[in-house]
Amino acid sequence: MKQNLNFTEINRLIKALTDIDDYLDMIYSDRRAQEERIRDLCVRILRKDAERSLTKVSAQELKKSKAGIRVSALIEAGYNDLYKLSYAKDWELLAVQGIGEKQLEAIRNIIAEFINRLSEYTGLRISDDGTDMDADRKELIHAIHIFRQCELIRRDAEGTSVEYHDFVELLRSEPIIRGRLKWLFSGKKAKEHTILMLDEMVSFCDSPVVTRAKGFTSQYSQALNILQETAIGDYERNSADYYAIIEKIGISGTEKPLIYSSISAELAAEIDALSLNMTGFKGTLRAYQEFGTKYILHQERVLLGDEMGLGKTIQAIAAMTHIRAEDAGSHFLIVCPASVLINWCREIKKFSDIDTYLVHGTFTLETFEKWQSLGGAAVTNFETMGKIVDQIDENMHLSMLIIDEAHYIKNPDAQRTRNIRRLDNESERILMMTGTPLENKVEEMCSLIDFIRPDMSSEIRSLAQMSSVPQFKEMIAPFYLRRTRDQVLKELPEIEEEQEWCLMSARDRDLYIYDITQNDFAGMRRVSFRDENLSGSVKAGRLVELCDLACDEGRRVVVYSFFRETIDRVRSLLGSRCAGVICGTTPITERQAIIDRFSEDAEGRVLVCQVQSGGTGLNIQAASVVIFCEPQIKPSLTNQAISRVYRMGQVHNVLVYHLLCEDTIDEAMLIRLSEKQSEFDTYADKSVMAEATDNLLDREWIRQFIDKEREKYLPMVV
Repeated sequence: MKQNLNFTEINRLIKALTDIDDYLDMIYSDRRAQEERIRDLCVRILRKDAERSLTKVSAQELKKSKAGIRVSALIEAGYNDLYKLSYAKDWELLAVQGIGEKQLEAIRNIIAEFINRLSEYTGLRISDDGTDMDADRKELIHAIHIFRQCELIRRDAEGTSVEYHDFVELLRSEPIIRGRLKWLFSGKKAKEHTILMLDEMVSFCDSPVVTRAKGFTSQYSQALNILQETAIGDYERNSADYYAIIEKIGISGTEKPLIYSSISAELAAEIDALSLNMTGFKGTLRAYQEFGTKYILHQERVLLGDEMGLGKTIQAIAAMTHIRAEDAGSHFLIVCPASVLINWCREIKKFSDIDTYLVHGTFTLETFEKWQSLGGAAVTNFETMGKIVDQIDENMHLSMLIIDEAHYIKNPDAQRTRNIRRLDNESERILMMTGTPLENKVEEMCSLIDFIRPDMSSEIRSLAQMSSVPQFKEMIAPFYLRRTRDQVLKELPEIEEEQEWCLMSARDRDLYIYDITQNDFAGMRRVSFRDENLSGSVKAGRLVELCDLACDEGRRVVVYSFFRETIDRVRSLLGSRCAGVICGTTPITERQAIIDRFSEDAEGRVLVCQVQSGGTGLNIQAASVVIFCEPQIKPSLTNQAISRVYRMGQVHNVLVYHLLCEDTIDEAMLIRLSEKQSEFDTYADKSVMAEATDNLLDREWIRQFIDKEREKYLPMVV
């Protein structure tokens, strides 16, 4: 039996183990304090904003009081709004004729009531257009960023924390000799037990559990010390996640009836009561997105018609994540236009850990069989469905079938529609997604409802003339959910950027390879816009789809490209919907006239601009959708172009779409941009160094990139 035990080391080891356990416990006990900090900052900001809003409240409101306040005397003394009154000192107001202690108290009470009401009903905005954030808003961003990082650690550490705590609790409950004197007077059994526990502790210290626990405590310590500048940079990239956290904690400017739209209170309560299992989900849902996810799961066969930019995709992924958490072997099938295949794959990988399979192209059947065997999410397009539908129909069970851009199957006689409808019995749930407002296209809606709720389509057709009345919307609410940006995003900053990833068509690929063989870097940058006939261009196809959606929502669009050749082809592609072109050869005197006509023209029109010309000196506030045909060499070109639309006076939320082809120069340029971002952040915009680093692509980088593309693509050329 061991006799030379070092009890100092034993006690130090026990303390080290219990200290880590206490720290792990603190990671979770901190949550409430962090939430309260965020809540307090939100309330402080709301109250300050409410106080500033008092400038819009006339002192005449005081007449409604029965305290006999002489409002005319206050106005003569310069106190013509509640804001000035709120900052006036008591003695200053008492000096006004007719204002005594009773009137002063009434004034203070009225102002306090206004502040309370305004802070309750005004949505919280973290940042405003064209203004710098104040200290409170920066502090709020910092607190939310720390909370976000801590929540990720809490999520990942949960299993380890429980396992670690169980061992430490065992350690605390077991009699262990911890001093030399007690060792001398203890019996053999107690000594043997102590030695056994020491061996257990040593083994535990060498286990993966302790390694993970130490890692989480280290990560948590780092999270608590994140710099405010880092937090602000993250907010600028992920502002929606910050508002989602504000909503979850309990500060929200969005009223519940708007989230539920015309859904009955009884059904809304049932849906809201559903508990989501978000194990494996990597995103953050807004309140309306969480309800949308529950709606999809609870109602099982639905049309999700949220306006463009509201996150229909993330709601679908969240629903899949919940289903997969309940059944690991689930099969999901996403059918979408070819132009968004890659986008779906990327979004699923970004927001979940669901295995994703692109069922398209050369290896369609091999990939399909792998998905069929292993489960997960298969992403395919309407055309490829014809190759796989026989193997699904009556042969597979789908946990959920998702049809994106569901209006593609509005024609019941089309082959693509017949392929989809064959999967009716194989699909436990069906989610159809479209940004088109179907209330205005009842026949199209009925065609889709024939698939998910055939029992309702005849009744809906008979009431088509009632499509604008509340009763009609209540009737379709159990299977059609649509929210608009005005309803649910009142407090969000008015800009949102999306990367629209496209898979090159065969024609796109051939032309891209040709440009590689010619060392034509500019040609490579025009990927998917190289052919004079854009019928085979995936980017052009997606551009038209986005313009169609914008038209349906009554928005105007600006399309930007660096290349004149692309500008000309986009103009031809758009035809009569193109409201004009602004490029380098457009006389300065004519540019504003073109914009004026565009602004006064019908909604749904498109202005096509060369980024160097349309990006400076112009105000294009009539547009609220911006589409870039390719990444720009200089970040300043992109920022200037967006700022023409997203500026003071813009009354709509602005959506910015970047058309990108995977595994091409587009992807390489975005990576390069990410690598250079720290340099852009380090130096002031006007510095010489900033101007030098603003250009992403030097000659050496271009040469190296072309060499890599030759190695990647040219061996494939026969």
